[in-house]
Amino acid sequence: MSTELPVLVGIDGSRDGLIALTWATSYAHLHDAPLHAVHVLDDERHLSTGALPDGPDDGTEVIDDALEELEQLGFQAASLEVRHGHPAQVLLELSHRSQALVVGRRGMGGFAELVLGSTSQVCTALATDVPLIVVPDTWDPAAPAHERIVVGVDGSSEGQEALRFAFELAEKTGAEVHGVHAIVVRESYPDPNVWADPKRQPWMDTADELLAQTLDGWTAKYPDVPVHGRAATDHPVLVLARESHDADLVVVGGVGRTAFSELRMGSVARGLLYHSHCPVAVVHHQEP
Repeated sequence: MSTELPVLVGIDGSRDGLIALTWATSYAHLHDAPLHAVHVLDDERHLSTGALPDGPDDGTEVIDDALEELEQLGFQAASLEVRHGHPAQVLLELSHRSQALVVGRRGMGGFAELVLGSTSQVCTALATDVPLIVVPDTWDPAAPAHERIVVGVDGSSEGQEALRFAFELAEKTGAEVHGVHAIVVRESYPDPNVWADPKRQPWMDTADELLAQTLDGWTAKYPDVPVHGRAATDHPVLVLARESHDADLVVVGGVGRTAFSELRMGSVARGLLYHSHCPVAVVHHQEP
């Protein structure tokens, strides 16, 4: 039996929960790790809204659906349980004894609040010490893999954890890593008429150098992983959302010193998670 920490996934009875379960199962299989699926009954939410379920709800139906899905997937190294409490709080508590936390982007049972709620909820949720993977309802587990992992690059030391995650997963899956650096050009930038090379945007040299310096160390460590770098002038959410169209995963750091650092504040995170066409992994730098 594997001694690896489990991959934790939130299930809530929705189609999104089953899609997240499928993604988590694949991730657990890659890492030879067990899976732990949790359904949280939010009793306080029902009481505050007055939206009590019809008849007794002990979570049995949700667990049965998950068991049926796992049986179809042929995955046996899984444990399932029902808990009571706030979904985000329960999952975050359990994540400390897990190697990754996976949730669906939307859902019936309140898991969407984990990443799509208020700024304070988002900041609390993203303060986890394990990777958080959010699987959108647009992800099709039956579709052929793009074999392409996109990672946001900002040149910060904090962003190294996201790169590590992307390269490790690419090595296991045979995917390419595409490092992307988003540049927000200020209106006060010098007029093109004074550029040294009118055909070359001056900030691209800086961006290319940043990408090369950031990715070189990882290409040396993972020589069998194909790597590409690209800089784009636009808001990071728009850049990453466009890249997600033909990617299997978009990976971003939870802490950074440039535009990607806004992911910690919630608004950019919600924008990316709403608009990404593939799963998004938020990987935090662990403070010493």
